[in-house]
Amino acid sequence: MDFDPRFNDPFTAPRTRERLYRRHGVDIGFDPGAEGFSAMWALALLPSADRESHELVAILARQVERCRWGDRYRFFPSSTAFACDTDCTAVAAVALHRHGLLPRARLTAAAREVLHAGANGVGPHPGVVTVYWDDHAETQALPRKRRHDAVACANVLHLLGLAQQDTHLESQHAAATLRYVSDHLTSERYLLGSRYYPAPAASLHAASRLCTGETAVAPVLHGPLHDAVLQHLAVQPSPPTNPLDLALLILAAENLGIAPGQRERRTLLAGAQRPDGSWPACPYFRMGRFTLYYGSPHLTTLFALSALRPHRGCP
Repeated sequence: MDFDPRFNDPFTAPRTRERLYRRHGVDIGFDPGAEGFSAMWALALLPSADRESHELVAILARQVERCRWGDRYRFFPSSTAFACDTDCTAVAAVALHRHGLLPRARLTAAAREVLHAGANGVGPHPGVVTVYWDDHAETQALPRKRRHDAVACANVLHLLGLAQQDTHLESQHAAATLRYVSDHLTSERYLLGSRYYPAPAASLHAASRLCTGETAVAPVLHGPLHDAVLQHLAVQPSPPTNPLDLALLILAAENLGIAPGQRERRTLLAGAQRPDGSWPACPYFRMGRFTLYYGSPHLTTLFALSALRPHRGCP
């Protein structure tokens, strides 16, 4: 974590409460431990039929299981004071299901859980799935306000697309959530990031996942996304100052069928690899109301390897 998006003075999770208090005079009310979101994304990005990754999948699955509360998942597995959220739940459920570690019935249950987070009609965006539930089911968790985030909504829609036969994707909450994601893109608000994801690349990647494969639930987004991704790819520096953003844009281009220039972009990304085999930490998400950024070499490396996978022979 770092208050600087350039990660010039990073610190670890156990010092977050103290650092936030000293910087902002606010006590967040709990001591964060190690986060589980990276393990969820690792499962989501690892090939599901790769025997070489079987042991790693098992380790990651155990880490993700520590984040589970019923059919919901939380960001900090060791802190019950921090409530589960729909973003983690969507990413974790899809990832576990892809590896055959979550039965269809449990996937459906997770999808129904996130739809419940759109059931409260109050707030600035009625019917849109919120980041946190408002049902007070987790009695030990500190209350969280009803916040919306376009990237989290896109991840939720990805889950609903996978489970649409069982959860009726045409529900009013799913439709409202899709409109919210679409407006975030077409209004160009994505250029300012979202509440929890500071980079435009994160919004473009998340939305692009809704336009491809068995979970394609938003083909209407394809055209605007296609143009936006091309615009952002055109200004990527060489060498890349943010390899995570480049990896996310490469993956978005692949999801949208943008082939020209992909080999050159993958070569550029491969050239940013460090001597130890990793890619550097870059900010992927942030703590809502605070400019506290999360990232790690592990997370950047996961997305970089995923972006490079179709061209393993790329020099």
